[in-house]
Amino acid sequence: MSGHAIGHMKHKTASAADRLLEGSATPCREELARDIAKLHALSRRGLWGVIAFLCLSAAALCLSQSGVCSTIPAQVKEMIGPPPPAGLLHVALGASWVSALILVLGRRGADGKPGYNWYNIGLPAAFYPLYIFADPTGISFPAVFAAGLVLLLLEHAFVISYTAREIRKETERLQAMPR
Repeated sequence: MSGHAIGHMKHKTASAADRLLEGSATPCREELARDIAKLHALSRRGLWGVIAFLCLSAAALCLSQSGVCSTIPAQVKEMIGPPPPAGLLHVALGASWVSALILVLGRRGADGKPGYNWYNIGLPAAFYPLYIFADPTGISFPAVFAAGLVLLLLEHAFVISYTAREIRKETERLQAMPR
């Protein structure tokens, strides 16, 4: 498990500019330009995760406000069992959030190439159905929404910071290359 987390934190591939510094290969200008384009694409990819989480959150809010729980037949409710207590859900959400925060900060602390982790969308979103059944009034919705949004925005901010730094480095190297 820790090996998997460490693998996500490490810088996986050397860029063309890094290979130029190491002297192992002479990259061409096109390869550097491709690396810069990949960094730009990475910096925008996290916005899709934010949009997906916002859509899931909007759907969960509509479901919780529509009173779907009251339309579920008694037999189905009997099969599912009673909903977990809201306090227990808060503890589980908090533990999940702290774990995800540690992973996000760990990737930042390693100063390696960050990547997006779709678990940061799925874990908070998985709490929506539980809260819908346990808290049909929707009072706990903001807690789940804030937890997911903070993680996604923090991860996106780290990726933007990394890509801006790397694009700046590679652009300087590209400009320093003879034409």
